[in-house]
Amino acid sequence: MSHILVTGGNGFIGSHLVNQLAASKQHRVTVFDLYPRPYDAIPDGVQFIQGTLGNANLIRQTLVDQGIEVVYHLAWSTIHETALKNPAADIEQNLIPSVNLLEACLDADVKRFVYLSSGGTIYGTPQSLPVREDHPTRPISAYGITKLTVEKYVQMYSYLHGMNYTIFRPSVPYGPYQNPHRRQGAVSVFIYHALRGEPVTIWGDGEVQRDYFYVDDLTRALLSALDSPMSANAVINLGGTKVYTLNQLVENIEQTLKVKIQVRYESARKFDVPHLQLDIHTASEILRWRPEIPLSEGIARTARWIKAKVD
Repeated sequence: MSHILVTGGNGFIGSHLVNQLAASKQHRVTVFDLYPRPYDAIPDGVQFIQGTLGNANLIRQTLVDQGIEVVYHLAWSTIHETALKNPAADIEQNLIPSVNLLEACLDADVKRFVYLSSGGTIYGTPQSLPVREDHPTRPISAYGITKLTVEKYVQMYSYLHGMNYTIFRPSVPYGPYQNPHRRQGAVSVFIYHALRGEPVTIWGDGEVQRDYFYVDDLTRALLSALDSPMSANAVINLGGTKVYTLNQLVENIEQTLKVKIQVRYESARKFDVPHLQLDIHTASEILRWRPEIPLSEGIARTARWIKAKVD
């Protein structure tokens, strides 16, 4: 039975991952997060250590004292807009703590480091679609630059010290536990406003394309890294099997929830990549993974959760 630490384990993706790890009863699980869970209780048997990754001593003590063997690094304190407004703060809050975490992993002799990067931002504007993992990485946002920089540090530590890693580059996951009050996460935000009869805001003409995929599919891929020798020291895209424009996303929500959505269009944001679809052949070959939840079902599941849990 391995002991796993999940940074950001009380967040959107982290909560799903922790729930599945706890349900398997095959691992000891510790969550390291600045905030408690906002929507429900942490699973029984899971330890919660409240703190910031900026506290290098606390994270080192946690890893060493508890004998952590696997780290899932999901914690991130910015979104695209906030990172761009203050790039220096983004570096201070995300890059430096991530490097400190890697240093602490060396002290604790951590065996596997799983990092959740950003397939939606690190490639920049694609030269061709779908985007493979060997596509040039030319991010056009501060968020993407910092995510990519952490990837490089992870690979450096692996080269210098032999730490095994898996880097996942997801496109646009959505689903329960995603805060619909934020300005990121179009599916959840649009569903929330649709259920309340409120208009949604789209930056640009609504023709931005993304390959949305449900969070349970993402969680399956994250978990599979534990049991797949081929995922060691691999970089793996995760995404949907079909692309949708924002306008098509609105139409799908309207059809699934039987509502009518008023859309307000505002000026396009320069840091938004216009079209994106990730090539997921590596995930299929290494992890035997493909997304299973169609968009309409994912919308319905997310809407049920929002009705039950979100004010």
